Amino acid sequence: MVADKNTFRQFVSICKEIDDEETRVRKLQDQIDTMRPLEREVTDIVTRGKRGKKPLGICKIRGSEDHQELNKKRAELRERKARKELSIAQREKGIIEAEEFIYSLEESETRRILLFYCIDGIRTWKGVAEAMGEGYTADMCKQAFSRFMRAN
Repeated sequence: MVADKNTFRQFVSICKEIDDEETRVRKLQDQIDTMRPLEREVTDIVTRGKRGKKPLGICKIRGSEDHQELNKKRAELRERKARKELSIAQREKGIIEAEEFIYSLEESETRRILLFYCIDGIRTWKGVAEAMGEGYTADMCKQAFSRFMRAN
């Protein structure tokens, strides 16, 4: 399969989707951590009944709290993690296709910016500019990337 700009755009989108899903997983994990009960067992003391006016004794009843909401959140977390794993598998396949596309470009500067930003995972334009070397600014790198993505 020959990689093209749409393949590359899809790869960039998948990378951002993975980052977004990671944020959602972290947020959900934080919610679960705050919901987690301190005591897992509930106890109560009740009378066994009466024979006339005289009680037959008492007994201790133990049980678990209802963690239905917590269990729903845990199930949602498992589903999100599974979706994230699928996205990561797509990303790894996309890396090969995206690299193929990037290396087919003629302009070295654009190739390097795309490699640093998309393949190497440098997610700030300041970081890309530092990786590019002296004479590059964050705005220059961002503008070059934007121009490339807008071009037909």
